[in-house]
Amino acid sequence: MSRNALRREAPPLPERIEDWVRHIKAERSFNDYVEDVHRVLVNESPDYRNLLRATYDAHAVEGSLSMDNALVAMAIRKKAEELGNTDVAGEKLAIINLALQVVLRRYKASRKQRRNTIEGEIVPPENDE
Repeated sequence: MSRNALRREAPPLPERIEDWVRHIKAERSFNDYVEDVHRVLVNESPDYRNLLRATYDAHAVEGSLSMDNALVAMAIRKKAEELGNTDVAGEKLAIINLALQVVLRRYKASRKQRRNTIEGEIVPPENDE
């Protein structure tokens, strides 16, 4: 027998990403589920993006970053219900908000990170923080 006859043929790669199976050792975290919903909302909702934009209370849609955060968490929970994401849809707003803060830091897009960035460089926080 020739050497070529002994070689196994690898299975073909799926043509569409939906057909790929991701094998990970760790389970996805709640933060990952919130990120899934956040990514959908960023793409489809200017109101959602507006609620995330402010870095100071004075610039917040509702005059308070905390209030804007609560509205963002409500939007995430509502969209999670629409998407059938039961892990997020059934959670308390405060927990969703905490997870979102982790998600935003993953993208270096938290309010604090953006507030302390000038021309792409992170600067020390102002003394009044």
